Amino acid sequence: MEKKKFKVAAANMDCTLGVVSENLKKMESMCKEAAANGASAICFPELATTGYSPVLIAEKFFEISEPVPGPSTDFLCEVAKATGLYIITGISEKSNVPGKLYNSQVTISPEGEIVGLYRKIHVWGLEKLYWKESTSCEFTTFEMPMCKAGTMICYDTCFPETARVLALKGVNIIFDSAAWRIQEADIWELNTRCRAVENHVFMVCSNRCGVEGDSTLNGESRIIGPRGNVLAAAGREEEIIYAEVDIDACIKDNAMQLSYMKDRRPEAYSLITECSNY
Repeated sequence: MEKKKFKVAAANMDCTLGVVSENLKKMESMCKEAAANGASAICFPELATTGYSPVLIAEKFFEISEPVPGPSTDFLCEVAKATGLYIITGISEKSNVPGKLYNSQVTISPEGEIVGLYRKIHVWGLEKLYWKESTSCEFTTFEMPMCKAGTMICYDTCFPETARVLALKGVNIIFDSAAWRIQEADIWELNTRCRAVENHVFMVCSNRCGVEGDSTLNGESRIIGPRGNVLAAAGREEEIIYAEVDIDACIKDNAMQLSYMKDRRPEAYSLITECSNY
């Protein structure tokens, strides 16, 4: 039987805005380090390949965004094969429609195959000037030998429904690629822990660090246990954090004590799915 205990990594990474080759080189180095430290999977921040702020480089951002598959994912597929890692990362995805971009998250298997593509459903504020909301409204999952996993991007953590839908799909671990600023550090800390404990899942949360224009990114990437306990946490400098996740223990604990899914009352929640005037 495949072991259900394994090590995961989250990259507390700074990015160079608009210089894809430099960001990919750094990601490759971090993947090699994570593999050397025994990790099975590594999560990178939101828009890790390009940087976050298109307003700072205008039309160039459309030029450096890529289709999936494309040059950046081809490169990362080779890195995944070389290191034996699952790689989960944010990317600015260029669609088939000219000028249409998605804020996306790609999952690559250790065999170098793209096994997941998620397009951000909850697009925040000024992001809507550049990235379109996903039209599929589908939260992405993928199968690992050890468990079923799900993905989300940054602002998605502010919506409890995101993690709940993933939990209802049977995931035991969620990989979150983010770019939270320093002024939202408290929101980041609370949301990641709440989403973990509400759904009794592990959260592997990679957040940008560094400065981009007038924005200071918070860093403080974290790996959260299913009781909301912080298993590993980064500071505001570039680093990789690690934690061991025990899926069997999580499932056993859930069955014995915290049966949130079984005790739900969906018939009481109909208001949640109604359209509002907000």
